[in-house]
Amino acid sequence: MKKIAIFCGSSNGASSVYIENAKKIGKELARRNITLVYGGASVGVMGAVANSVLEENGQVIGVINKWKY
Repeated sequence: MKKIAIFCGSSNGASSVYIENAKKIGKELARRNITLVYGGASVGVMGAVANSVLEENGQVIGVINKWKY
């Protein structure tokens, strides 16, 4: 597997366990050289996964929709 998409909350969640596990997942993705494709937020659980990958020198692709009203 070369890439994986993860879409999760941009809030911290009801328990600190969400952020802790998000960081563990991010580190493991980087260790396995798997690129993260995610919802683009830099906060909450989503940000924790992405920042963890980046801290381990992994690859991250953020996807943010451009809304037109």
